[in-house]
Amino acid sequence: MTEERYWDNEEEEMDLYDSEPEYNTYVRVNGSESPLTVGANFAQTIKDVARDAGLGKFRVFLNGEEVRPSSAPDTIQEGMGLELRPYDTAGF
Repeated sequence: MTEERYWDNEEEEMDLYDSEPEYNTYVRVNGSESPLTVGANFAQTIKDVARDAGLGKFRVFLNGEEVRPSSAPDTIQEGMGLELRPYDTAGF
């Protein structure tokens, strides 16, 4: 007699933000990754990605650390792992 295997709500779910990146230089938005062009303008790249993802207000994380617009690098560098997270201002 074989035991039937199935997934249920008791199983631990994988956090998409903790998964290994598919690309060396990438941006992650809403759990999806896209490669970035090394040498591209950082601020313009972020704005384009956010617009394409439908994000109005968002936070930017570079290799796990939040980056403010005033401290952002000028260009995309090899090995950068960026993540854009929606910024919800409701209730403030």
